[in-house]
Amino acid sequence: MYDIERLKKQAHFKEGKFWGSPLNFLPENNQGMAGRKVNIHDVTLRDGEQTSNLAFSLSDRLRIAEALNELGVARIEAGMPIISEEVRQGIRKMVDMQLDSEVVGFCRTHRLDVDLAEQCGVKTVIVEHIVNPYMIQQAYGLEKQQVIDNCIDVISYAQEKGLKTSFMGWDMTRCDDPDFLEDVYKQIFESCEPASIILVDTLGCALPRSAGYLVKQFKEWLPTASIEYHNHNEFGLAIGGVVEAVAAGADTVHTSINGLGERTGNAATEEVAMMLEVLAGVDTGLNLNKLMETSILLANLTNQTIPRNKPIVGRGLFDMESGIGVDIMRKFNAIGFTVPEVTAPYAAKMVGQSEGTPVLGKNSGRSTICYFLEKLGLSANDDQIAELTERVKEEGRIQRRLLSESQFRGLCEKIL
Repeated sequence: MYDIERLKKQAHFKEGKFWGSPLNFLPENNQGMAGRKVNIHDVTLRDGEQTSNLAFSLSDRLRIAEALNELGVARIEAGMPIISEEVRQGIRKMVDMQLDSEVVGFCRTHRLDVDLAEQCGVKTVIVEHIVNPYMIQQAYGLEKQQVIDNCIDVISYAQEKGLKTSFMGWDMTRCDDPDFLEDVYKQIFESCEPASIILVDTLGCALPRSAGYLVKQFKEWLPTASIEYHNHNEFGLAIGGVVEAVAAGADTVHTSINGLGERTGNAATEEVAMMLEVLAGVDTGLNLNKLMETSILLANLTNQTIPRNKPIVGRGLFDMESGIGVDIMRKFNAIGFTVPEVTAPYAAKMVGQSEGTPVLGKNSGRSTICYFLEKLGLSANDDQIAELTERVKEEGRIQRRLLSESQFRGLCEKIL
């Protein structure tokens, strides 16, 4: 019997919140993600600020940090201290705010970068170096062992200062020599054991399954290492790469609000969080109902318009123009079943959006017309409902937009 009580017992359903796919929780598909905790390391203030034609002021940086802390991200990548005094001042003030989120400095493999990070008061730093052998040789004129020794030196230097240190090797997914990567990372990890290893698809060119493969490979090479994953969205695959990395065992994923970041941006924090929580049963630790508020803040500060149909935070996601959607809503309402899980995979309030309602336009059906007639306290016979339906559709096409309630009332005055 397919009654509502049966549905309520399923892992892919939570009344008042979401109704996803049971396929996601089959053991061969979920791969042990359900029930796991994965940390969100937000890079909005560093990689996000590398978005073309964007710059954060000091007040912007502090307001964003405050919002990310309220959102509940595990870590805030606060910026590169070497960049400017303004960035350093921002990092110092973030540290002084005593946020629950960990404030992280980003360093090149230079001791000066580490010194500046320490002066800012952070307790955690990321040390980065390119690990694509072609780039190392042709662009930097270095040999592999020089890179390894430099990384070990700077990571050890940071550790001697009492800083928790992660190593990020960038442009690694374009390396065609796995033995090269294995040797580089094994020497670094075995020499100084950084707190974590960050795997990076810098140019967003790895398929999602390749991201999963990479994490599995590193867990074989470095079985005791904590693995993080950072990628970009050149081919629209960033969020796919994140889910495969998590399924393969990544402990932390790097994301940015609204997908901000260099070139095509990073995996969007709001999309990653909802994808992991709703579709895979992973605990991200985020206050999901703060997602919309945080997205709007960044949209305003960056002067970037969020498309109405953008996943999670688009402002038109919960409009119901289709007649069949309204019809289903009305039928389920009649049996006391809440709307969100029927007409959308998750409730608007779950992410801090306003609840959606039926709207009038070119795709409206009889059920939509009946909904608005009831709302306005009007009655009509079948012929009048049919005529109203056609007039609403016609006006929606002519005006190329939704009709307001006032416009609908005007049509009713003419027809009824």
